[in-house]
Amino acid sequence: MSSVKHVFISFLGFCLFTQAAFARTLQFDVSDTTASAGLPFKMSGGFLIVVEGRIGTLSKLSFILDTGVTRSIVDRKIADKLRLVRHPSQVFEFDRVIGTELATFPDVQFGSIQVANVSMLIADLAHFSTFTSHVDALIGSDFLSLTSFTIDYEKKKVQFGSLQRSRSADVGNSDLALLTVELPVQGQQVRLLVDSGFPDILLFEDRLRRRTPQLRVEHVIDRFRIGGRLHAKKAILPGTRLGVSEADVGVLLVDAPPDNVLPGIDGLLGTASLKAHRINFNYATNTLAWE
Repeated sequence: MSSVKHVFISFLGFCLFTQAAFARTLQFDVSDTTASAGLPFKMSGGFLIVVEGRIGTLSKLSFILDTGVTRSIVDRKIADKLRLVRHPSQVFEFDRVIGTELATFPDVQFGSIQVANVSMLIADLAHFSTFTSHVDALIGSDFLSLTSFTIDYEKKKVQFGSLQRSRSADVGNSDLALLTVELPVQGQQVRLLVDSGFPDILLFEDRLRRRTPQLRVEHVIDRFRIGGRLHAKKAILPGTRLGVSEADVGVLLVDAPPDNVLPGIDGLLGTASLKAHRINFNYATNTLAWE
């Protein structure tokens, strides 16, 4: 299992979800100008995927690709440079509502993905984590769901598939832009959100026990805090099938968010926990494949 330090500083990877009361419909204008030969990436902290991108006239920016974030977030210094008109907004941060801003960005590009006139959140990313202090944007599932893509950890490249020419997205829909997997555990199916911005497997303990009270958890270790506020425990989950065989898997246990946040989801599958050479993400078919 990854260190507590990694869990602490990656707290943002799973806590930001747009509050349903502020739902709106966005129109993406998508350009696929060239077939992707693979976008090089660097790894931060042993699990975060960092690529080079562009926003408007600003190039050579650093983006984290994070499937666990539903709405992409741009650092405030980038919005300041572009002199964009902003509007107040709010997001739900796991167990509380926090204020933020929203603006329409002229275009955003990374690799073969180019999206024009897109609305994104604005925040001071340095306040969230030491890993995001030098990052210009978190690219979430609102962008990444536009195409299938493969992270090749051996070649250190992200390969994108063909893009849709346009996409209309209701960001207030909790099922939008969420890639989930059914993980077999002790003969039960546990539904997890696929999160490339989180290093471990995390389970919503109270929600899971209500749905599958017979599920067995072993070797629970004392509580600690994630992000300074969220209580968590380390534990072993026997009989977990990750791939072709069953194993005893290390997990983190936390209290679930409110029932209207990620309904039907039992936790997070941090893709770094798979220790894979390559992982393919396909939102259209809601499938995750790795080797």
